[in-house]
Amino acid sequence: MRMILTTATALAAVLSCPDGARAQDAAMTALTSHEDATIARRLLMNAIGANNDAIHDMLDGVIENDPYVLEGRLAAISAMMRAFPGLYRAEPNPYSEDAAEADPFTVSLALPSVWEDFEGFEALALDAWQTALDASIAPRDEVLELVEVLESQCESCHAAYRVEFEFFDFDSLPAPDAD
Repeated sequence: MRMILTTATALAAVLSCPDGARAQDAAMTALTSHEDATIARRLLMNAIGANNDAIHDMLDGVIENDPYVLEGRLAAISAMMRAFPGLYRAEPNPYSEDAAEADPFTVSLALPSVWEDFEGFEALALDAWQTALDASIAPRDEVLELVEVLESQCESCHAAYRVEFEFFDFDSLPAPDAD
C-alpha cells in the first residue's frame, strides 16, 4: 500500500503544472506524445476506478475494511486527481471515430470541451482531488458520504468532458465451474 501511495504522490508532484502554468498554454513543451499522454490518462483513470471499487467493497463489507488500506487508496486517488489535468497537451487530441477504429487502445476519450473549457475541467479535477484528500483523513463515520460526493464529482466531469462508451461488465460473466 505504501508503494501505491508513494508512486501516486510522486506522479502527482512530477506532473503538476509549475507556477500556475496551464496545459493550454502553447508555450509549455511536453516530452511525451499525444499517444503516451492518452495512455497515461487512461491508465490513471483505470487505477482510480480500481481503487474506487476496492473502497466500495471495504465500505460495503465485501472485503476487510482496513483503515490503513482505505486511507491509502483514498490518498492515492487524491494524488492521481491532482496529476490528471497535467496529462493534457496544449494541442487538442479529442476522441474521433477514425482514431477509435485505427487504435481503440490508445484513442483519447476526451471531448473537445476539455480544451474549450480547460479551466472548468481543471477545477472539477481539483475539487475531486480535495474531496478524496478530505475522505482520506476524515473520521470513519464521514468517509462514505465523502466517497459518494467524490463519485458525483467524477460522474459530472465524465458527462461534460468524456465521450460516452459502454464498459464491459465483468460481473455479467458466468462464474467458472468449480471442479
